[in-house]
Amino acid sequence: MRAMVLAAGLGTRLRPLTEERPKPAVPFGLRPLVCETLDVLHRFGIREVAINVHHLADRMAALVDPHLPPGMAARYLHEPVLLGTGGALANAAAWLTEPGEPVIVMNSDIVFAPDLKAALARHRALDAIATMVLRPDPEAPRLGAIDVDDEGRVRRLLGKPSADSAWGPLHERMFTGVHVLSPRAFADFPSEGCVIRSAYRKWIDEGAVVAGITELAPWKDLGTLAVYLEANVALAEARVHPSAHVAAGARLRHVVIGEGARVDDVALERVVVWPGATVSEDLRDAIVTPERIVRVV
Repeated sequence: MRAMVLAAGLGTRLRPLTEERPKPAVPFGLRPLVCETLDVLHRFGIREVAINVHHLADRMAALVDPHLPPGMAARYLHEPVLLGTGGALANAAAWLTEPGEPVIVMNSDIVFAPDLKAALARHRALDAIATMVLRPDPEAPRLGAIDVDDEGRVRRLLGKPSADSAWGPLHERMFTGVHVLSPRAFADFPSEGCVIRSAYRKWIDEGAVVAGITELAPWKDLGTLAVYLEANVALAEARVHPSAHVAAGARLRHVVIGEGARVDDVALERVVVWPGATVSEDLRDAIVTPERIVRVV
């Protein structure tokens, strides 16, 4: 079984950090963020992944490959022009699909560890063309609800079609960005565009079996500077890479210090120091990269 990790976004909400690294490769703890997703896939048994790349595409492999889980191989698919989620899957179809084997799809920029075994079991039990991993969210009606019935079948997508009393009670959920896809699903993916508004829209409208499973594991999108900083500093009281040089007199509280970084005799609180960066002044609520200091307010 193979998997696709969607990683080609521009990361605009994380600028200026994403002027130096593609968003999936920004440090989270002591590794690139995408490693959170790769670890989930590896624990499930996936050993081959496709990763689509666009923004700063030439940097992804060098940043990510040294941190791949043991025995995992990554194939990077460069998109000179962004293809969208549907287009990315269509572009990778020839390599991803194997007869009789579902494909797992995950995003690269979230921290989320769903039960993929349960999702696969639901997918197979309903012989679904696709299975969506969903989560409860009170904002679902406003942000775009996925409505699932008691049997685990997705009945409505983004408010359409109109509710049918024959379905019984429906439960509003949000899509986590994790899917299980049957090989036959790939025939409906567009060459460009969104997989939800194209293939999923078609399947729901035509009455195809799309499964949904609700996952209660924590889900976090590190899409803003504030959330990115908070998620990093919550990892540990102090997390320092063995190769980092930290002055004996440095005062550290809730910090992450990356590979090869240098911290002088300073006080740091709630600070993320990227690999190769140098810190020579007291800082609080900041991200230090090799090129800049980003203060988070």
